[in-house]
Amino acid sequence: MMDLIFSYLKDNETSISGLSRMLQKDGFKIHRLVLTGYLSAMADMGVLKQKEIPPSKVYTISSKIEKNIYEVVGDKCKTLGVDDKEAATVGAYVLQNLFRRPVFLQEIRQFGLGDIVLAKMVTGEERSEAKKALSKNGFRLPNDDPAYLVDGEKGYDNVMDSILQEMLIERFKSQGLVMGPKQTKLEL
Repeated sequence: MMDLIFSYLKDNETSISGLSRMLQKDGFKIHRLVLTGYLSAMADMGVLKQKEIPPSKVYTISSKIEKNIYEVVGDKCKTLGVDDKEAATVGAYVLQNLFRRPVFLQEIRQFGLGDIVLAKMVTGEERSEAKKALSKNGFRLPNDDPAYLVDGEKGYDNVMDSILQEMLIERFKSQGLVMGPKQTKLEL
């Protein structure tokens, strides 16, 4: 739920009513009072900033918070020099290989690249197993959220390796250990 709220607040501040509408649009029916309590708790934890603009309360993401894996992958894919659809496809490929499962649309949206991906939709038992794995870890998905698998023949392996290397180096602040820069380009 926290990641979903962050994805809504990533670009601008939003009121409780606005967040409630966004959640409903994506298939989540959460009572407004429950949402208000959740947002207040997140503000108390310091991950959201709460601002009073009468008669509303408006929320933004606190600058103290680190990006989640979806945002980091999305940021890396934005630097590939391709359109958003292709970048989102590369991001989905990275995650499907990292997590060893299909990737859901709700996850792809968190890249910040839109929601169009060049991949085949997964249905049936494979989708159910992937959804079950996410549910065990507290990740809630709308019942109709589609899951996707990117074709491994697209030649994304080198790009995926570069993205994962960059993420690890940045996460562990190991830039000084790397000899020379490496440019990530998508060549099809």
